[in-house]
Amino acid sequence: MRIGRRLFLGLGIGVAAILRPMRGFAALMGPSDSGAPYPTIALTPYLDTLIPADETGSATAFGVDEHIRYLARLDTDYIRLLQYGCKWLDEQARALGAADFPALTPAQREAIVTQVAAAPQGSPLRSFFDKTRSDAMAAYYGDPRSWASLGFRGPPQPEGYPDFAEPPA
Repeated sequence: MRIGRRLFLGLGIGVAAILRPMRGFAALMGPSDSGAPYPTIALTPYLDTLIPADETGSATAFGVDEHIRYLARLDTDYIRLLQYGCKWLDEQARALGAADFPALTPAQREAIVTQVAAAPQGSPLRSFFDKTRSDAMAAYYGDPRSWASLGFRGPPQPEGYPDFAEPPA
C-alpha cells in the first residue's frame, strides 16, 4: 500500500501532537542529577507562602498548585523550570537542617521565598519566581472566591452599574 506524502506528514504531526503532552506529563516530576524524576512537592508550600490564607483561602485551597502543574504539562520548559525551582527550595531547606522545603516552618519558608524573589533578573531562579508568581496570581484572583477579601463584587456585567448617576460614596 502506498501512502501519499501529505498523509504521511499529517499522520506524523498528529502522532507528535498526541505524544508531546503525554511526554510532558510523564516528565512533570523531571530528571534529577541521577536521571531519576525530581519531585515538585515543594511547589505546594511555596505557593501557599506566596499567597497565604486570609479570610479567603490560600493558593492551594483554590487549586492554584494543580493549575500550575496543568500549565507545566503543556510546556516542557515550564516543567524543567518547576523542577529547578523546587530542587533549589529543597536544597535551601536542607542547608537549614530540614528534610525538604515542606518540612520548614512558615517563617523559614518565607525567608527562603524572599531570597528567590531577590534573585538576579534573568537568572533561572528569578525566572522560576516570576513565572510561578504571575501564574499563581492570575489563577488565584481569577477565582471569584478570592474577590471577597478585595471588596470586589464581581464584573459589572450583566447587572451593570445601577447607581451610575449618583455621586461616589
